[in-house]
Amino acid sequence: MKVVLTTWNGRISPVFDVARQVLVLDVKEGRVVARHEEALPGTDPQAQADRLVVLAPQTLICGAISKAMACLLASVNIRVIPFTAGDVEIVLAAWLAGNLPDPALSMPGCCGRRRRNQGGRRCRDNALPSKEGREGIMKIIVTGSGNKLTDAVDPRFGRASQFLLVDMETGNMTAHDNAQNLNAAQGAGIQAAETVSRLGAGAVVTGNVGPKAFRVLSAAGIKVFLVKDGTIADAIARYKKGELSETKESNVEGHWA
Repeated sequence: MKVVLTTWNGRISPVFDVARQVLVLDVKEGRVVARHEEALPGTDPQAQADRLVVLAPQTLICGAISKAMACLLASVNIRVIPFTAGDVEIVLAAWLAGNLPDPALSMPGCCGRRRRNQGGRRCRDNALPSKEGREGIMKIIVTGSGNKLTDAVDPRFGRASQFLLVDMETGNMTAHDNAQNLNAAQGAGIQAAETVSRLGAGAVVTGNVGPKAFRVLSAAGIKVFLVKDGTIADAIARYKKGELSETKESNVEGHWA
């Protein structure tokens, strides 16, 4: 049988819908007999699905995946094991041993019962993990111009200077530098969205978000709340009070944000 794993820097790519590379495996009698890498377009959803269909796997192991994409793949009899995270070789070993899904190899916030795929008969099981309301979100990302609470919110998402990960239960905050995307020629929003997904955030508070980044965040089940100005501390306080509205679409062109 043929198995495909989405990959990014040796790990499972956070979001299938924009993944650019897969590892294709031929498996016989529980052993990998051949392996090679293939490129995916990583842009248009239909092109992404079409490319995977050409590769003709029986099973896809991936990170987050949009419900529409999961249903499309199920309709052509590709079994999807979604919301998987971790080192590619560790994930592969777990799958070969029959241990996927595995809570230890799941994306943050995803529960195992939502990860099943029954060949299209229960496509809703591929739906994104529920994060109803702010109360269900344990961690948020605030884009910052610096790494202190008194620093201003960075109005950009993909090219923000810092990502401030805030634990809403404990109040702890950790800063994550976004320097790799500040001067990126392209793809900054997508890479930033994948970073947010890997950090386990359930929501992003920022000034602006472009269409590609928004699509990745949505596919990963990450909510987006917009704030026009103020400090990072102000943004966190307004989020807690419910003063920020969740946006259902991007609000700027991708090259700006």
